[in-house]
Amino acid sequence: MDFYLGCPGRREWWRVAHTPDGQVAGLALPSATPYARNVGYLGVVPEFRGHGYVDDLLTEITLIHAESGAELITATTDTGNAPMAAAFARVGYRTSEIRMLYSAPVA
Repeated sequence: MDFYLGCPGRREWWRVAHTPDGQVAGLALPSATPYARNVGYLGVVPEFRGHGYVDDLLTEITLIHAESGAELITATTDTGNAPMAAAFARVGYRTSEIRMLYSAPVA
């Protein structure tokens, strides 16, 4: 949370998602950098995964940014996170680049 508190995004953009019976289902933190608006953080509580909350949260983040005038919204996920990559595709995000991180063994 400290990282996102230090970003230039607005705290009033942040959302907690609830199930119809009031349980916390997830968290959405629209954020920003000096260069673009971004998805920031999006998480669904494990027991509620597979119920479409990820699409709802991602759509909400996108709408918050679009309604406040963002012309570009970026997002990232780990290469192996196929469910999140699929959610981005369902909501209309497109892959523009892939970043590979390598590390050398410590001597």
